[in-house]
Amino acid sequence: MSERVPDHLDETGAPCARHPAISDATLYQLAMVGSRAPAFHHDCASKLQGLVMALDELTELTENGDPQVVRAIETALEASRELNALLNINRALTRPAARTRIAMRELVARAAERVGVSVQGAMSDALSVMIGVAPVTHALALAIDVAAGSGRGRSLAVEAAPAASAVDLVLHSSPLPAPSVNEAVAIASFVAAREGGRLWCSTAGDRMTIRLPAG
Repeated sequence: MSERVPDHLDETGAPCARHPAISDATLYQLAMVGSRAPAFHHDCASKLQGLVMALDELTELTENGDPQVVRAIETALEASRELNALLNINRALTRPAARTRIAMRELVARAAERVGVSVQGAMSDALSVMIGVAPVTHALALAIDVAAGSGRGRSLAVEAAPAASAVDLVLHSSPLPAPSVNEAVAIASFVAAREGGRLWCSTAGDRMTIRLPAG
């Protein structure tokens, strides 16, 4: 399979009218930011480790001390743990991802939570896919973010069904466009194609479908 960015098409095979292709300049801008990621992650991990060590030392020094100070340190430690978890999620995107079986329901839940979207629609627990979990979760989060549109308290109707050694996930798109739509769709399309699937829209623009290899 070619590693070029795949054309984003509709269900008829024509270029998608709702999501035009991104320009080369935009693609290189994203690549420029991404090229800094490994070094940035390393630097952040080093600084975070130093912060945690300092907080651990403060915990020992304030044992049986002022309860307000102890609570403040505990809050800082919890925040540092959450920050470390976020950092590890990003670091996973810079490494080759082994294909793993995961239930489509769980994959969608992870991706939707990442972009603050509530998903609606029943999915069978029997539907699973075999993919690189980290990149596909990110790609699916981008697609869900686009489909859910703009605004607060966003929700999105989804459905999944088996389709010839694959699973099709259908996102019922909002008419309100989200920011950076074309870039997000291009990245999601690339990841889906790299995993052996594809992403396409309906001609009416009211549905986005992501096909992934069945697990």
